[in-house]
Amino acid sequence: MGARWTQAAMRAVAVEERAGIGLGPLQALDPYRLAEEHGIPVYPLDELGDGPKAYAAIHHFTSARSKVWSAALVPVGSSRLIIENTAHSATRRRASLAHELGHHLLEHEFAGMLLTDDGCRRFDPARENEAKFISGQVLIPDAAAKRAAFDGKENHQVAAAYGVSEQFAQMRMSGARVLAQRALAKQARSR
Repeated sequence: MGARWTQAAMRAVAVEERAGIGLGPLQALDPYRLAEEHGIPVYPLDELGDGPKAYAAIHHFTSARSKVWSAALVPVGSSRLIIENTAHSATRRRASLAHELGHHLLEHEFAGMLLTDDGCRRFDPARENEAKFISGQVLIPDAAAKRAAFDGKENHQVAAAYGVSEQFAQMRMSGARVLAQRALAKQARSR
């Protein structure tokens, strides 16, 4: 695909990926299963230590500054692997994994380096937005968000059903709730 993905094209990719592992639009997706389907191993950061420098890096990202880094899709030759920050909650790890898989699914090119000389992340905002969008689509597809909105589900119920945080559920449900409110109001007016 070209440099820019449309939302419609990303939705189609998400639908295809979910169907490829036998999921319908209302079923919860396990992003670890999707990673496995693509042959992408997922390594917990806290299990990668071997030596003082590795242990110091693990401590830095899991304790000292655990909020600055969630996960990374790493190229290894023509293969990919994902390293995840095990200091985060399971729901955040699932969202982070889906985000990194989004980069893979959208065939984003890798920058020459993941971090700048001063230790800050290096990223392309447009690609990050695309990965964020598709992660939402694979974890809570539009059809699932709309169904939950019409059923009056609260964020905590959606979060529990799809294995995401309440904040993630809120992000996915906001548009669906507006759509449901408008449709129900229109239906009530026509009666």
